[in-house]
Amino acid sequence: MTDVMLFGDSMLARFTKDRIQQLERELGGTATVCNCAAGGWDSSDGVRRAPLLARVGWDVVVLSFGANDCAPWKRVPVDRFAENVAAIAKAFDGARRVAFLPPVIDEHAGRPSRSNRVLDQYREVLRASADACLDTPRLLTGGLEADGLHLIADSYTTLIPALAEVIRA
Repeated sequence: MTDVMLFGDSMLARFTKDRIQQLERELGGTATVCNCAAGGWDSSDGVRRAPLLARVGWDVVVLSFGANDCAPWKRVPVDRFAENVAAIAKAFDGARRVAFLPPVIDEHAGRPSRSNRVLDQYREVLRASADACLDTPRLLTGGLEADGLHLIADSYTTLIPALAEVIRA
């Protein structure tokens, strides 16, 4: 049996019941996936909640942070983001930590827009903290909602089998 927790921002919060069940099927009949993600969360929200959630003793924790941290209206400094992500990773010591990396965004959609140049820095910090990564920027070209940030339904359909493969590896 594999217990998997999704933890982070809206990229994972948008895992509906159907998407969670798809991931469980992809992982095999004994996997249980729980979603502990919320739209708008940044790494400061994660670091506050990680110690409590880690008590469950997850086999795998899928982390998605960075897209909100780098937003112009939040702008969590990269060094603070790195400290937060390190603390989150430490809280889940013993679990396999998988990073769900933020996608390449459409910088001209939404307002105020985020920058891929800035997001790259946050993405690399998250990548370095994980045991494995779902390299969303490499797997997707486009597939974003009109806001230029969030994934469309077809993107999840593409990413869920790849996520299962990374979790199983």
